[in-house]
Amino acid sequence: MNPSAQACVIPAIPMNEAERQAALDDLKLIDSPQEERFDRIVQLAQLLFRVPIAYIALVDKDRQWFKSKVGIEANETSRSVSFCGHAILEDKAMVVPDALQDYRFAANPMVLGEPFIRFYVGQPLRGPSGHKVGTLCLADHEAREFGEHDLTMLGQIGKLVEREFTLLDKIQMQIETLKAKEELEKKGQALEKAVADLSAEKQNSEFLLTNIFPGNVAHELRANGKVKAVGHEKATVMFSDFSDFTSVAASYSPSDLVEELNRAFCLFDGLSARSGVEKLKTIGDGYLCVAGLQGDPVEAGMKMLKFAQEILGFVQKRKAEVEAAGKKYWNIRLGIHTGPLVAGVVGVKRMAYDIWGDTVNVAARVQQGSEPGRINLSKEFRDLMGDRIEVQARGAMPIKHHGEVEMFFFERMK
Repeated sequence: MNPSAQACVIPAIPMNEAERQAALDDLKLIDSPQEERFDRIVQLAQLLFRVPIAYIALVDKDRQWFKSKVGIEANETSRSVSFCGHAILEDKAMVVPDALQDYRFAANPMVLGEPFIRFYVGQPLRGPSGHKVGTLCLADHEAREFGEHDLTMLGQIGKLVEREFTLLDKIQMQIETLKAKEELEKKGQALEKAVADLSAEKQNSEFLLTNIFPGNVAHELRANGKVKAVGHEKATVMFSDFSDFTSVAASYSPSDLVEELNRAFCLFDGLSARSGVEKLKTIGDGYLCVAGLQGDPVEAGMKMLKFAQEILGFVQKRKAEVEAAGKKYWNIRLGIHTGPLVAGVVGVKRMAYDIWGDTVNVAARVQQGSEPGRINLSKEFRDLMGDRIEVQARGAMPIKHHGEVEMFFFERMK
């Protein structure tokens, strides 16, 4: 997770924030050592609901801090990107069946990046004074439903956490925990049926991994835990970068600059998902994406062109708005090329899907040979599209390490 990233919808601050913060401080749990009494509850919740991620989060002034956690590496995150910041505003558990379909979280960095949250439920936790100081959370990398029976059980486990907040006698707490386990075991058949019902929905959960990886790659990763590199003969790669970025950025404060970049890249991410284009990464002010790793190369090329037009339209509209207010704003250059490449997954701790080959290098040079506000095409991509598009021929232009490459400016779809 990038601590400087901002969620597109920041959680509101409760009206009683001062009193709530005082109640959290009274617990003296923030930045405290790990404790078995909380770890046991989190592990119980993870096993009971069969989720990869479970944690107890305390919502501090500017951050959420994890008192106990399973399946998540970070010890804290910014409050502005936290799901829990939203959950403490509720009087009952907040359920997000599919974060990619929820406007509050679709562009959240915890959804688009580590820990790749797709499903979330957060049970508000109250301190002895009755103020909501944090949440007991479950999360999954797959979209899923959460029924009334599940909510009841999660609420009961939440009460165990709240009992620990009051520092009751540990022996009594162990008795209550055992009673809760026995009661949950009696409901084992009902739970197994619920899990069986959920398994029928798991076929649809492929949307989660295919939002991070292409569909066939996601299936292979889930089945084998690794992915074999694959060559593609006609993939389409697009690079974009903001022109005059350095000079324009110098006129912004750091916070305003990050806000504007976040606004642009959040929208780019949403548009790429809807267009069927695979976003690979941002590189500074640049954006790299690919299409055609599956299916018809021509159809993939049309999707890429539509995506390029949409982000160009956004930048031009935003530029007009900002400059009308008396500030500077950057333009954008885009370059598209088609050719063979190799795609695969690298890394262990933070896996990343990436592409390699001369096609990637040429696409970058085609983008560099573009002009602000234009979509520059290589001859290979123009030939792929054929008479489906109108272009402006630019002739053969020199590019680094590749001699002369014939280029075209995109004009319109036919």
